Amino acid sequence: MARLSTEERQILIIDEAIKIIHELGYQAFSIRELSKRVGISEPAIYRHFLNKEDIILGILGRFNDFDQSLFEEVKKYKNPIDQIQSFIQYHFDFLEKNPGMTSIVFAEEIFNQSDLLRDKLMSIIEKRKNLIKSILDEARRNKKVVSVDSKELVTIILGFIRLVILEWRMSDFAFSLSQRGKKVVHTIEELLVIK
Repeated sequence: MARLSTEERQILIIDEAIKIIHELGYQAFSIRELSKRVGISEPAIYRHFLNKEDIILGILGRFNDFDQSLFEEVKKYKNPIDQIQSFIQYHFDFLEKNPGMTSIVFAEEIFNQSDLLRDKLMSIIEKRKNLIKSILDEARRNKKVVSVDSKELVTIILGFIRLVILEWRMSDFAFSLSQRGKKVVHTIEELLVIK
């Protein structure tokens, strides 16, 4: 078997960390369990990451990658309504393919223990809020959506996304998140768009 590069090993470690948190919860996430699953020693884990917090930062890096592709997807559309729909649906499609990531999003204890992690998560959230707010502001200027405070609309949209994802998790992923997302997108469009 070929030896993995440092980058490949880091990806493997992050993948396994997500699986552990998803399967067992954050409290069960340990370097010992991680090293067992990855098949390398605990000191070898520390050659790739300083500590558990550093591994979580690596996981949050995946959210940055998601945001990059999300922003590129949204930019494909010129119509702000299509951009809003794309923004919402992209979340559901991504998480349906990566259900383990929902365990990170909803593991608040991870972010309550570290100012660095909390700040990083808040930065990710702010970028998403700013993107959807700029789309809504543009749509309001062009009289395509109802004239309601954009900040409050952002909260409604992100709240919709979060609630549907939570329901999906709590149902043990019993329904198609992508299909449910299409219904949510349609409902939000009915609420927002000026006819």
